[in-house]
Amino acid sequence: MRRSDPEPLVKRPRCDGSPRTPRNTPSAAADRTPELHPDHQTWGPEQVCAFLARSGFQEPKLLENFRDNKITGSLLPFLDESLLENLGVRWSYVANYVTNLNIIFQVINDPVHGHIEFHPLLIRIIDTPQFQRLRYIKQLGGGYYVFPGASHNRFEHSLGVAYLGGCLVRSLREKQPELQISNRDVLCVQIAGLCHDLGHGPFSHMFDGRFIPLARPGVKWTHEQGSVQMFEHLVNSNELRPVMEQYGLIPEEDICFIKEQIIGPLETPVKDSVVSLYST
Repeated sequence: MRRSDPEPLVKRPRCDGSPRTPRNTPSAAADRTPELHPDHQTWGPEQVCAFLARSGFQEPKLLENFRDNKITGSLLPFLDESLLENLGVRWSYVANYVTNLNIIFQVINDPVHGHIEFHPLLIRIIDTPQFQRLRYIKQLGGGYYVFPGASHNRFEHSLGVAYLGGCLVRSLREKQPELQISNRDVLCVQIAGLCHDLGHGPFSHMFDGRFIPLARPGVKWTHEQGSVQMFEHLVNSNELRPVMEQYGLIPEEDICFIKEQIIGPLETPVKDSVVSLYST
């Protein structure tokens, strides 16, 4: 007996009913997405439209305007509000995608992964006091006192997680275009990987596994909770919301999305049903 065709995947919105979250669109066109050369100056009109679509810009009529007017990659950085208005495109629609073309990534020499590139927004997060604190928290807790070579810490671990998270989601985007993964999604995943351990205390897992139960009996606290709270403090105290907007994120949506990657969905029917079960 032949199985019925699986239902097409739909992209989960960051916030229910948000008009700014890209709508789910048919993925048939995604299979015809042309390859993008690393140098945007070499792009033709089709590559420009592919770049905008991959970045989350899903307005077919406006993309058609780019094709008809033969907008190439070399022209993208010079598009201003008046030129886009002549194309029937509002500047606010594409500003984030166009301005991101000239971003300069910073290279870090990682002991495991070699030379890895980091988005400027990731560097802004790394340079905060809240993240620099991770330099002084050993990855393996008390293991360093027994094995002197176990000296690596949460700082370099978090850099590696951010890098590998980016590799993973880019691979998914390439192999499963129907998922409609945008550059905005990639950046959010990398931020979550970078900040997932912000809440660790001294000696890492020993702090929430041994110290907290003894110091505060009855308090159910995990380092994931601490990471979410520390991330919120990091963003607010360093005034990073405008910086996030500068690089194409929507803070009121994406901060929630990043938190969910660290601690899991903040509110789900499954969690609610478990809570009501135990409360009775």
